[in-house]
Amino acid sequence: MKNSIFTNVAFFLAAIFYGSKEINAQKIIISFYNCENFYDTINQANVIDEDFLPNSEKKYTQHLYEAKSKNIATVVYNLGKLENANGIAIMGLAEIENKLVLNQLINEEIIKKYHYKFIHFDSKDARGVDVALIYNPAFFVPYQYKPYSLTDEKHFNHAATRDILLVKGQLINKCIYILVNHWPSRRGVGNSSVKKRIWASTVCKKIMDSIKQNDPEAQIMVMGDFNDNPNNRSIKLLKMSNPFMKLYKMGMGSIAFNDSWNLFDQILLSPNWMSTTKFENKNLDLTNYKSIVYKNNTMIEWTGKYRGYPKRTFNGIEFRGGYSDHFPVALIFTAKSAQNPL
Repeated sequence: MKNSIFTNVAFFLAAIFYGSKEINAQKIIISFYNCENFYDTINQANVIDEDFLPNSEKKYTQHLYEAKSKNIATVVYNLGKLENANGIAIMGLAEIENKLVLNQLINEEIIKKYHYKFIHFDSKDARGVDVALIYNPAFFVPYQYKPYSLTDEKHFNHAATRDILLVKGQLINKCIYILVNHWPSRRGVGNSSVKKRIWASTVCKKIMDSIKQNDPEAQIMVMGDFNDNPNNRSIKLLKMSNPFMKLYKMGMGSIAFNDSWNLFDQILLSPNWMSTTKFENKNLDLTNYKSIVYKNNTMIEWTGKYRGYPKRTFNGIEFRGGYSDHFPVALIFTAKSAQNPL
């Protein structure tokens, strides 16, 4: 099984193409990345962040924090250079402690020129890890945004989880809604964690239904670390088109556990996404895309027990200088004129 994990690494950059051959068209990259414990070094009140302080077992100093930030920024930069794109347009993030780390990230020298901005709200998660959205104002302009808490008496009263972040905005000339998610983990006894993810899915679906009541033609993108695979019930309940299903069926994944891959990180599209009715400019098309799980050699653990896995910042208390236990996923859109079909 270990050899299978390592062998599959070579195939992660493979992509599923939708549409015809591309001709001199602009690339628009939308991504999602679970950054795994992207903390600063400051002890925050009412947040369980003690493992990521200078005096912790990990000895998480300012130097290590800055190394982590530079690594994440390098991933953002490299994703934004795929197929000669001019930076990413939108990236959902998970396991972000606060606005301080987001400010640190977007001001890293390697990506500073893109003038990225971010949207973030503190959630009730006990560890203080939240979802966020960074975006390039040259491609995306947000109109409205708000968090939806996943706390209720039945499911999360004792252990609140991350919010769902809703952002409405204009992607080039297209009005879209984005929901950024990080659903409950698979830890738990029996079906308890499954029920929590079903509940998270139900809340996400209710948000989408509410949007559609006010905007029947709304085009919606749901992204996140769902802690479930594309074929799991929680994902199917959303009734979305899933560009990552084919990758999953090919054995690809974004996170490895017990020597097997899971594709927990996904970007889903509403079934009407292929329609151009929501474009202000009807000559612009943003329906031609491909889906990828992204990584390069530096993002892979090449030695030891976790050979072939995503290279983490820490293995336990051992600093590995890596990135995250997840690989990012992305949709690479081809913004093209309908008058010049591909």
